[in-house]
Amino acid sequence: MSRRPGELRQLGVGIIEVMVSIVIAMLLVLVIYQIYELSEGQKRTITAGSDAQQNAAFGLYALTRDLAIAGNGIASAATTLDQCALLRPIPVVIQAGASVSDPDAITVLYGGSASLSTPVAFMQNSAVNSYVVQGPVGFSPGDVVAAVQGATCTLATINAGGVAVDGTTGFSTLTVTPVAGNLAATYPAVTASLVSLGQTQAMARVAYTVDPTAHALRAQQLLPAAGPVAPVVSDVVNLKAQYGLDTDGDGIVDTWQDATGAVWDAANLPTQPLATLRQILAVRVAIVTRSAQYEKDPVTTGALGLFCSPPTTPCPIEMPISGDDQHYRYKVLETVVPLRNSLWNPS
Repeated sequence: MSRRPGELRQLGVGIIEVMVSIVIAMLLVLVIYQIYELSEGQKRTITAGSDAQQNAAFGLYALTRDLAIAGNGIASAATTLDQCALLRPIPVVIQAGASVSDPDAITVLYGGSASLSTPVAFMQNSAVNSYVVQGPVGFSPGDVVAAVQGATCTLATINAGGVAVDGTTGFSTLTVTPVAGNLAATYPAVTASLVSLGQTQAMARVAYTVDPTAHALRAQQLLPAAGPVAPVVSDVVNLKAQYGLDTDGDGIVDTWQDATGAVWDAANLPTQPLATLRQILAVRVAIVTRSAQYEKDPVTTGALGLFCSPPTTPCPIEMPISGDDQHYRYKVLETVVPLRNSLWNPS
């Protein structure tokens, strides 16, 4: 049929072209989505790995900060405190985990006296809440003091306004509040000693542990008074420590010792003689953190080596990773902390 004069031919897109365009657009959207998903997955992995690295660094910092001052005010009074079960001069006590995968616990003891940490003799018989010493130097309200005579010892805090000086004799009477140890003990003159451990907030026995359920490094102050357990950093799955021992008395670490055995187990160490305690010159610590990102495929299939420097095969500690734990990424940070107060105050 011929077109009528003046009739225009209509041109346009048919249904087939529209469907092809839709398919192409959907393919483009799918490609873009896959690229975005891959990018986000890599971003989450990188972020989680970075978080694990930061957690390990901060956790190690918190530990080494206290380890660096371990024994402060304690090492210089070691002979006086030797028989006091409450304050035996052990700067660091390591309680070993049941296996290589179970975290150790680390307890640090230190004082914070700014002026005096050597023992001072009592000048006369003292009541339970009153200590008399030769002079006021080194003692201030709020200080923690340890009264010691052999195995009898009392930890006390000096009361506000509790330092009174006798203008005639020059002796000082310290009014205190006993907080731990033999709370009702009195001490005879000359044979008893008083050790200043500094202000309450500067003296502590602190225990670092790892919560196996929450995977968090936590700290608890045990002295001068017990405090709550406080989380320090998250995503911590393991904590290991070893003693650095000087076995020949030359001031150099000769060997690294696990907290196990008849001598170095946490239950046995407090009963060892002072000469054995003085062998501890350093502590090396390894902290293991885990990323929060669960990966689709296993990414950590081998064991994690701890304390491998200098390189040894196998490493002193090999922490196995199995099951779902292989789908996480791990960071291991290690350091060696010299116990400088034990080195500087060997007496």
